[in-house]
Amino acid sequence: MPDWLVGVFPVLLTLAVYVVGLIIFFENRSPHRTFYWFFILAFLPVVGLLFYLFFGRSSSRYKFFWKMNHGDIPALKEKLEKARGADDLMHDSTLALSEKKRLSRIISAISPTYVTLNNQCRVLKNGTEKFLAVFDAIDRARDHIHLEYFIVKDDEIGHELKNRLIRKAKEGLKIRFLVDGLGSRKLGKVYVRELREAGIDLAEFMPLTLPVPSTWMNYRNHRKILLVDGEVGFLGGLNVGDEYISGGERFPFWRDTHLEIRGDALDVLQGVFISDWQFTTGEQLRDKSFFPERPFVGNTPVQIAASGPDGNWEAIHHAYFTAIATAREHIYITTPYLILDDSIATALKAAALGGIDVKIVFPGKPDHRIVYWASRSYFTELLKAGGEIYLYQKGFIHAKTLTVDGYLAVIGTANMDMRSFYYSFEINAFIYEEVIARQMEEAFRVDMAHSIAVDADDYFRRPVYARFKESGARLLSPLL
Repeated sequence: MPDWLVGVFPVLLTLAVYVVGLIIFFENRSPHRTFYWFFILAFLPVVGLLFYLFFGRSSSRYKFFWKMNHGDIPALKEKLEKARGADDLMHDSTLALSEKKRLSRIISAISPTYVTLNNQCRVLKNGTEKFLAVFDAIDRARDHIHLEYFIVKDDEIGHELKNRLIRKAKEGLKIRFLVDGLGSRKLGKVYVRELREAGIDLAEFMPLTLPVPSTWMNYRNHRKILLVDGEVGFLGGLNVGDEYISGGERFPFWRDTHLEIRGDALDVLQGVFISDWQFTTGEQLRDKSFFPERPFVGNTPVQIAASGPDGNWEAIHHAYFTAIATAREHIYITTPYLILDDSIATALKAAALGGIDVKIVFPGKPDHRIVYWASRSYFTELLKAGGEIYLYQKGFIHAKTLTVDGYLAVIGTANMDMRSFYYSFEINAFIYEEVIARQMEEAFRVDMAHSIAVDADDYFRRPVYARFKESGARLLSPLL
């Protein structure tokens, strides 16, 4: 380093820290997140500046992602207007409980979506069930197939998906395949080339531009969506890879939850895909055939909630808070990661202290150690409040589900952590039906039977080194 730069560097560093500190101050973040950034900048200024550059910027993210607002699709807007009328009627009849009304209205106010009644849902409880249903839907496709995944792997199940898509492309179907640039970064070039040579449009959401990564690389597309002909769709926790069926080399079993939907809720799901596709490729998809008129398929009320850094409000976070805060009897949560912000943590503790049955099923073994230890740091306060935590032993549990009071079941891609709530693009289905909710609660009890309950007294006496790992990992919570 030149001598003149040695003298100037401390001044420039100090100036940069003050500027970034002022930006964070005027962004009006939550106090604990603001304090976190001030702490890092004060004691590790170089690390703090780099972290802020790649992980912390929020004030301009809305402008960057503005094209992802799916409310500007004419065909979808027309369908949503019809759904709005049905939604108002349902609030007078189907959604009789005040909790349902409040929750559905909050989601509608934050994102352009309403409750749709003409739906049929099927819960898929593992990778085998999911891929059997997905491959069957692909084989039956007649017009188009839209896929969007965080992780796609170049392995046996990945090749099975590729071969089926290529066959349908040769039949003349239009196929669009969107993968995340970080999650699918290891996808082989041959795999990609074979898809494109078959006429399949494959696009990469926010590709990594190493060795000079984008300042927006922290915002990832964590959604898992498949849509076939506007007739059947899928969303949930399962990516594309052998480990999501077998558990891979590290786990003897992989427990996950996916959802198959037929009906009008697919219009919103299609709108989300089209918006993500438009942002990534610049191609505008305005064909009305993506939003067909459908016959009656069922009477399950479904509301699709999409959230991400493109909005001013965190739709799934607000919906979870409302569902937890208005619970009267029980709250059952399954999540592979448990990194809570103050509002969700307070809502869960208040529910448990108020006598509501709060149960959480969480992995017994980690897939990401730092995230695992950070998650365990939240056990103490939840256990003290009277919540119950169960560590899954059969394999790895990756399901992202929430059920409340036997009236609500939530299945989707969002984990119970700050990354899903604030940084990632997520998609969840809120199902307001007792049949599905009870089915999900029964699955939850089965998972509990394969778990070990965390004994509060034993946990409070855990070794100092364990507490040290948890507290150290928790410091990184806003980044995990």
